[in-house]
Amino acid sequence: MSETSIRRAVAAFYQACAARDVERIAAMLDDDVDWLVQGPVDVFSFFGQRRGKAAVLDGFREFARQLEVTGLGLEALLVDGDRAAALIRLTAIVRATGRVMSVRGSQFSRLRDGKIVEMRGVADSFDMVEQAIGRPLDLPNPEELVSAA
Repeated sequence: MSETSIRRAVAAFYQACAARDVERIAAMLDDDVDWLVQGPVDVFSFFGQRRGKAAVLDGFREFARQLEVTGLGLEALLVDGDRAAALIRLTAIVRATGRVMSVRGSQFSRLRDGKIVEMRGVADSFDMVEQAIGRPLDLPNPEELVSAA
């Protein structure tokens, strides 16, 4: 695939995600896709490692159970060979609290035959948790951590 066709495939994937069209998303995933989004799985169960199309689609469904997406924008997309890096902006309502959350994330994908075979996602999950609970996390002062060591 050319970089132009990979760019189109990745852009179409994010359009399907923004539309929350699980059928279109499924069509763009390889059967053996390797998917990892870093984050606290005990707070947001859609984070973590998933292998295979069925497991990834379960993650999308869990995401939809926890967050009502109100906006998903592709802010930047870089393509190099069979790989793509995307900077995205997600705005959503946390279903459990009704709070609005807005976060940026980066996703790094590898494609083969027009389908995503690997994806690695990074988001500011600390910020996500604070926005979800509506307050800053109560963490020890960094100086206290150093003196305790």
